[in-house]
Amino acid sequence: MLGWSQAELAKAANVSRQTIADFERGAHLPISNNLASIIVAFQEAGIEFIRENGSGVGVRFMKPMS
Repeated sequence: MLGWSQAELAKAANVSRQTIADFERGAHLPISNNLASIIVAFQEAGIEFIRENGSGVGVRFMKPMS
């Protein structure tokens, strides 16, 4: 959605690129503070995480603020 590289996400989330690479390939789930940092980086870039609501989980761009 954002077109970020692993390095760009790692920088935005202040985690190592290896943390992102390991997460992407399913090697392991990042420790809780790294996962929280990744989520915040996406949210600050305008991504909204959608919880299970009967139609499944997902992501979308947040509505622009008016």
